[in-house]
Amino acid sequence: MPIGHHPEHAVNAYQDERPSITRLILEARWAHYRLTDALEHDPDSNGVLALRRLKLLHAGALVDVLALRTRDPDLYEAARDHGAALREVDGLALDDHPHNGLDHLRAQYARLHHHTHRDARRVPHAADESLPTKRPFRRPGPRLVRQMLDTYAWAHLGLTPRFPAVDVASERRRHLITRGLLLDWAATAAPADNAAAAAAATAGHALRALDRRPALNDLRARAYLRDAFRDFDDQDEDDAPHPLDCAGRCDGTGEVLTVLTWEHHGDDSYTAVHQEPILCLGAPAAHAPDCAACGGRGFTYTTGYRELCLDGRISDGDPVAATATPQGA
Repeated sequence: MPIGHHPEHAVNAYQDERPSITRLILEARWAHYRLTDALEHDPDSNGVLALRRLKLLHAGALVDVLALRTRDPDLYEAARDHGAALREVDGLALDDHPHNGLDHLRAQYARLHHHTHRDARRVPHAADESLPTKRPFRRPGPRLVRQMLDTYAWAHLGLTPRFPAVDVASERRRHLITRGLLLDWAATAAPADNAAAAAAATAGHALRALDRRPALNDLRARAYLRDAFRDFDDQDEDDAPHPLDCAGRCDGTGEVLTVLTWEHHGDDSYTAVHQEPILCLGAPAAHAPDCAACGGRGFTYTTGYRELCLDGRISDGDPVAATATPQGA
C-alpha cells in the first residue's frame, strides 16, 4: 500500500479529503459532547436537532472509516445505521433515494468538506481478499466507539456542579484507553499509517504516566493499552456465558439488538429510527419505578424524539421487578 493511501481512500467521499483517524475522533467526540450537553441542560432547545445531525454525521464517518480499514462487520452495520438515521433527520424516506444510508452519509461528509463533484461510493479498485483485522478486545467495535465518545462527554460534564456524582478521573482514564485502542486497531489495519501508530503510542505513554508506571517503548506502550482495557472489560463480562436459548433472546451473545430512538409524528405515533445492541439481562426486562432518569416511565423525551431509558432496567427475575411496571417499545 503506497504511503499515505489507506483503505478508506478507495471511497470517493474520503479520497480527496483523506481524513486522519485522529481528526475523525476529534470531530466525533466534540459533536457527541455538544449533543449530550444540550440534552442534559436544554433538551427542548431548537438546536438539538442540528446537533443530533452533526453527531450522526461525524460519528458515522468515524465508524465508516474504521469499518473500511478493519473490515469489521459490526462496524459496517453501525455505519449503515448512522447513515439511515441521518437520512431520516434529513427528511428522506428509505425508499425515495437510489442510494442507501451509507451512501448518504458519505455524500454528506463530502459535501461538508466541499467535495461535491464526486460520487460517494467506491472508486474502481482491486478486490481486497484480506481477512478482517482481529479486534484487540472482546467487545464489539461499535460499543467501544460509543464508550470512547461517552467517556469524553462525561469527563467534561462531570466538571460542572450539575453532575457531582460523575467520577471524572475514571472517565478520563477510560477515554484515554478507548481512544488509544481505536487508534491502535486502525494503525494495525493500515501499517502505512504511521500517524495513527504514533498517536496510539502517545496514548499508551500517557496512560502509563497516569498510572505512575515507568516509561516503555512505543510497541509496549500500545500493548499496555490493551492490557489495561482487559482489566475493566473483564469486569463487564458475565462469569458464565448466556445459553443459546437465553430467556433474554440474545442467543448466547450477551447482547440484544434494541430500538433506542423513535421519531414522534404526533398523536402518540412513533417511528423507530435507531437501534443498537445493548446488554442482555438474561430475562425479559422491566423498568424500576423509582428510576431517577425517567421517573419509571422507561423513556426519556426530547423535541420530536423518544429515547429508551437504560438506567433503570431490571430483570424480571429481580425482586424489584414485582413492583415495576413493564414498559413496551
